[in-house]
Amino acid sequence: MVLATTNRPSELDEAILRRLPQAFEIGMPDRKERTEILKVALKGERVEPDIDYDHDVFELCKKAAYFPIREILEEERKGRLCPVPRSLSQLDLEKVLATSKKTQVAAG
Repeated sequence: MVLATTNRPSELDEAILRRLPQAFEIGMPDRKERTEILKVALKGERVEPDIDYDHDVFELCKKAAYFPIREILEEERKGRLCPVPRSLSQLDLEKVLATSKKTQVAAG
């Protein structure tokens, strides 16, 4: 069994694909599917019943997206030009979650 992922299936070598007996394409989950995935991931956790998953996931990503932007602004303050922000990373999301947990503990 071979398991592989790509975000550019059109660039896969046809010779490789011919050697595989079957190939499955699983697209990006839509909003409803992401909500269901998040609910499954949180199964067994203490979760309030009135969570707006769509809003919360959007806010998490929006806050995490500020990290690369802040880095560009910091570089520009130092006189260095950055043409494009770096990609959003797992670490950015984890930073937002960690900050959120600290805020909840301080408030609680």
